[in-house]
Amino acid sequence: MTTPSEASAIEEFARKLRELRIDCGEPSYATISRLTRTDQESISVGSVHTLLAGQRQTKPEIVRAFVRAVLRHRDGAARPEHAGIVDEWFALWRATRLESQTRTTGPAATPRETPPPASPQAGDVSSASTAHRPGIDRDQLVTPRVRSFLAHLEAALASTDEQGRRWGSAKYGCYAFYDYDGEPIYVGQTNERVQTRVRRHLSNQRTDAVAMRVLDVQEVAELELWPLWEHEDVDRTGEAAHQARQHLDAVESTIYERLLAESRFGMLLNERVPATAEPVELPASRRFALVDDQTRREWGSAAVRIARRASTLARLADTAVERGVVSDGLRRAILVQGVRLTQLAASAYATASGTKEPVVQLQGLEVREGIPLT
Repeated sequence: MTTPSEASAIEEFARKLRELRIDCGEPSYATISRLTRTDQESISVGSVHTLLAGQRQTKPEIVRAFVRAVLRHRDGAARPEHAGIVDEWFALWRATRLESQTRTTGPAATPRETPPPASPQAGDVSSASTAHRPGIDRDQLVTPRVRSFLAHLEAALASTDEQGRRWGSAKYGCYAFYDYDGEPIYVGQTNERVQTRVRRHLSNQRTDAVAMRVLDVQEVAELELWPLWEHEDVDRTGEAAHQARQHLDAVESTIYERLLAESRFGMLLNERVPATAEPVELPASRRFALVDDQTRREWGSAAVRIARRASTLARLADTAVERGVVSDGLRRAILVQGVRLTQLAASAYATASGTKEPVVQLQGLEVREGIPLT
């Protein structure tokens, strides 16, 4: 029988799998089951339900098949980088198993052995001692800078266009993040609601890009949204859904190409580069500032940003080491972070020495097939 402590670890793992399914377009259980048959590792609809319900820990083969299937649904086909992501989920499954075993095999404390609740010490501001205390506002535990960032983000998502539609409420749409210099750093798409996906990046920080240190939220200073209102009533399945997804892919590709041309480096941080598509006319967009003047002065300073970029680059490189199998996209992200760090350091040196600011350029590299950096 599964104990409560063991169940909590399994339920947390299942919650992360449910989020992955949403991130990948929320394919139906039947679709996931059908996609697993492509790799001859078929899992039933019932097995998918059990896995996502978190009722008990399932076999690792089911987890691998599930992750491969939802990634294939998201990308339209199997990709080389999927192998590394599948291995990461297996490592997480194994950690969950070890955690649940640790919780259940430890000696249980009797009532006499259970110590009385400790009296709160002066100056103790940990979440354990304050988050549940009457009269404590949890928002006060968040730093003013983060509160300001989240307030700007929510205001942006709630802003309305000339027809009264909230920019973040569109089901289908694309988005882009910009740094403190106005440099584009990341492009994405969604068909689960723009605000849900953007929040998962910037508020919850539960996307692959953030978790794997590819995208540093503290470097995001602006947000641009491209809602596709014409697909608002499209179901998730059927020919209309297929056409809407194709249009979404084309819009994302067009935005990506445009921002590549605008970037001083000619490269973005996307590990997964959007599939090449014929350029299309872009819908109306709006760009929002996510930081106030004080945050821009403090966190936009060269010294702080250099320290953050160096830290992010080191953590990203560590992620590559831990992953083992490294995709071309992750190697490209490491390169882009290295170039961004070099440019910041060179600009800071030029400002301090009174010399002309250099421009870091890369030559002879391809950011995607057929598009060399010159």
